[in-house]
Amino acid sequence: MKHVTIKTIASEMGLSISAVSKALNNYPDINEDTKEAVVAKALELGYAPNMIARNLVKSTSNSIGIVVRDTSTIYGELLKPLSEAALKRNLTIVMGDSNRNKARELSHVRAMIESRVMGLIVAPVDTDTSELEAAVAGRFPIVYLGGHVTDASKNFVSVDSDYGASLAVDYLYEKGHRNIALIADAKNTTSTKMKIFAYKREMKRRGLEPAVFNDTLDDGNLSAAGRRQVDRMFASGRSFSAVFAVKDMLAAGVMQALKDRNLSVPEDISVLGYDGSEVSAYPMINLTTIAQPKEQIAELLLDIILSHQNEEKRPAPEHYYVKPELVERKSCMRIE
Repeated sequence: MKHVTIKTIASEMGLSISAVSKALNNYPDINEDTKEAVVAKALELGYAPNMIARNLVKSTSNSIGIVVRDTSTIYGELLKPLSEAALKRNLTIVMGDSNRNKARELSHVRAMIESRVMGLIVAPVDTDTSELEAAVAGRFPIVYLGGHVTDASKNFVSVDSDYGASLAVDYLYEKGHRNIALIADAKNTTSTKMKIFAYKREMKRRGLEPAVFNDTLDDGNLSAAGRRQVDRMFASGRSFSAVFAVKDMLAAGVMQALKDRNLSVPEDISVLGYDGSEVSAYPMINLTTIAQPKEQIAELLLDIILSHQNEEKRPAPEHYYVKPELVERKSCMRIE
């Protein structure tokens, strides 16, 4: 059976996706005849009749929906502080993992519409969020998390990756390091691009030669990607005293690869990570890292949703670039 979407209904009726979504959500700016026709067509085509029935009675719960592109990343670790921040506000969190799949992302969003969440937090799969917005149709506020969405017309909370990468180079430079390699995975996201750009700029500003090692195999295994880039780093013929990995799990792979070569961290090579993930604090890793302020991010996300509840008088979109901070552990040392 063909999967029926709002786009399918719109195409069948010669209406816009926005008009169909508003009709299904019982919006007042769509006339009653159109609403009835859209609902009839949706039922005829088999489009989520349970959702239609619920949405025609306008109501919300005290739940906040969050859809992240991968819970195995730092986004998964945000769920705990987000749940704690929600509890203080008598709210609950409903979570979905899109696994970097746009169809699954949209499916989670539709399910959350059906469960009548009062707001939605999305760490989107990519920069195109038009289908999500058409499905929600302004019924409740959306806040985007991460670097994919920085459109001034939308609410978003992002980490200042430029500042974070600059902080990393500053720290290693002050420790006496001049030959600093950057290691990245294959996912060329906005935040990764910003980190690479800032790293290159800060190296050149100090008269140092940048060296970027990007993985080419996108297998989802960050630790393996870190190990592969260490092999490339040594094959380059250059000598490095420090490595800046743009994610903590990459750094963990780097440290294992160095150990396999009988090299010690930090005595032979210093390693600096990025994210402040739970794994960075493991005793066997003890990684110095540029940490994302997860508690601050959680508070901002919920505050934006609560301040944008009034559908008729929502304030202007809010934008935040939070600054990460250095967490110093044992994986970097000063050299002469």
